[in-house]
Amino acid sequence: MNAMTKLPFSRWRLRPQVAEPAYSYFARLVADEGHSSVTVYANEIGLNGRNIVPEEMLEALLKLPLSDTEKGTLRAATPLLRGEHYHIGNERLRVRHLSFKTRRYCPNCLAEAPYHRIHWDVVAATHCAVHRVPLAAGGMGWWWPHFDMTPKGESMRTPITSTDHRELPFHELLRTRLELGQREVGPFESCDLGDIIAPLRHYARYKDTDGTLVDPLRNELPDVEAGFALLSMPHEQRVTWFSDWYKAVVPPETLLRGFFASTAVATRHHQGRIGNEIWDGIEQAQYEGFARVGVLGRMYTGGKMNRRDRNMKEIASEFGVPVKGIRSLIRTRDILPDRVWDKRALVIDEATYAKIKAYSDDLITLPETISITGVPAHIFRQLVKQGFAREILGMTTGGTWGPRYLATEVRQLVDRLRSISPTGATAGTRTLNGYARQQGCSEGEILARTLRGELIPAAVDKSRTGLRALYY
Repeated sequence: MNAMTKLPFSRWRLRPQVAEPAYSYFARLVADEGHSSVTVYANEIGLNGRNIVPEEMLEALLKLPLSDTEKGTLRAATPLLRGEHYHIGNERLRVRHLSFKTRRYCPNCLAEAPYHRIHWDVVAATHCAVHRVPLAAGGMGWWWPHFDMTPKGESMRTPITSTDHRELPFHELLRTRLELGQREVGPFESCDLGDIIAPLRHYARYKDTDGTLVDPLRNELPDVEAGFALLSMPHEQRVTWFSDWYKAVVPPETLLRGFFASTAVATRHHQGRIGNEIWDGIEQAQYEGFARVGVLGRMYTGGKMNRRDRNMKEIASEFGVPVKGIRSLIRTRDILPDRVWDKRALVIDEATYAKIKAYSDDLITLPETISITGVPAHIFRQLVKQGFAREILGMTTGGTWGPRYLATEVRQLVDRLRSISPTGATAGTRTLNGYARQQGCSEGEILARTLRGELIPAAVDKSRTGLRALYY
């Protein structure tokens, strides 16, 4: 700022008001001097009149013989730029959270006292918290110093009646913090205003002003109060809200493609996201809400939560087996018959996980089949090779290699053979092993022919183990 050799104004009968930023008081003094342009007047006294620099105007005004109380009032309501943040009193906001390009105002407030309130410059604000009316915009910048008429001659102080009777907790919070300098009691009491506004503006886009859940990329009427309501919800209620949003907005086939495919503007790396506990909490709820209706996908990298889906790598790690073993189990048991084996096949929902877990717990090794079948392992495997039982490969557990089989399926195979009605024992009846030797073939071939209906046992001795009960 150029050094000024005289005070910036010749008179200052107007006094600073509560919540009035320096550029508002500066504009009112310009009008009281009889000038019609803040830009011209500021340039004449060595300030930047084209672009508002709040701190520059504040420094100029502090040269006036104002009381210490009045100077403190101006400081408390004027945004002071410090790095990437504006500081207003005890509050901190990001630069993009404020805008001085055009003036917005509440006609009712101006009718009561013609000066600008700092909370009207918060980009997220849409209403006056006192009168519950939408903020008006006359398309005028801060070059215009008056608070009664717009440059077009339209009144700025004509009161309007509110037709919106809902509560406006976010706008009330703005006014309480920026006008009264007080923080509300509640979950956001220790949070900077900027940390509240950042996620609020983002999630306000998920719902429009008529209450419809919408795609945020196509929402031209975001509801900031709905966004604030979402921030204020308990965690479980948030989770349900997001679950309902995904069901209402995202097609079912898209939900199968994963979280990022279903969330067009998913929380990736927004300014104000890092280190913001409010955003962390609501993002966590969004992940959990999605997990109730979709599959997070193998690219999911979210925080800790009780997820309702898993990917194959996670299941393999949980079971202590290679990923290829889980894939073999799914394919062998036809657990996902309609799933295309691309990225979606690597995502396991809650119901599918329960099936895999049940099958995994039922798996036995080849040597363990002997106690069920009563025949050597190589005999049972002959039945496997002919398609009468299925084996799962790659399920190496406890350092034991080799194929795995479902104990249930092995028992069903044995029960099927033991339940065949015998033709009746004769003097020439032989055991399974004896009959196979007589026929010059393996026991496995005799069993396979029996399963195909080519042979019928002569007798079944239910007192013997497994397939040893068969006589031919």
